[in-house]
Amino acid sequence: MTVLISAANVFRLFASAERDLSVTDVAEGLSLPKSSASRLLRQMLECGMLERCADSLLYRPALLLLEVAHQVRATTPLLARMEQELENLVGESGHTGYISVLDQPGASVVVLRVHRGSHPLQVVTWPGHKSAAIATSTGRALLARLDDDTVASHFDQLVARAAPSSPRDLASLRNRLEQVRRDGWAVAQDEALPGVGSVSCAVADPLGKETMAFCLSFPSRQIPPVDAEALARGLADRARKIGRAIGDPFWSR
Repeated sequence: MTVLISAANVFRLFASAERDLSVTDVAEGLSLPKSSASRLLRQMLECGMLERCADSLLYRPALLLLEVAHQVRATTPLLARMEQELENLVGESGHTGYISVLDQPGASVVVLRVHRGSHPLQVVTWPGHKSAAIATSTGRALLARLDDDTVASHFDQLVARAAPSSPRDLASLRNRLEQVRRDGWAVAQDEALPGVGSVSCAVADPLGKETMAFCLSFPSRQIPPVDAEALARGLADRARKIGRAIGDPFWSR
């Protein structure tokens, strides 16, 4: 039981720090000897609770924990509403749809749900898949819900995962996010996934403190910009419907 309590405390430390942690971080944060902190983290790593970055040797929650967290999120009214609307959009358009959230500390987006479309698309990602937030339409739709100072504080982590055609400096990223705030949707073409385009909108639940984005993806070379914009406007109409129903200030203004 003591090990379980210690493991729970490690996860609380991750939640408060909102970043990867070192042995020293855990030792200081939990007032443990460094040897005890190292042993605890190693046990959690061996059990699949944590993973370790090969470059920095820092620890982070493993995909197993993310999957469990996403199962909890699966019970939220926001996800249920978005999934229903996305299912309708996928049926109408034939394009594959996704629902995603920002991962901590915000450099990645994690897929929660996938609805396969009828149109052939060679590249399809699955629940639990992570993509660079800066290089995806879902990521930028979600980043646009953060204030500029928060985005700036994460910029080094964001740009480290940028695609060649993604924003490469903070000013460019801010311009792209401001465009998302004006339009209500984000667009990505041949960025995180070459040959794939997507349009996304985000909705926030002010009661559940949850923000999610849904998107439609399509072969970028087969969909001209005017058709992509039509998809985006249709997606925005569904997002506005959900947002107004749950009191999202962005869509209620």
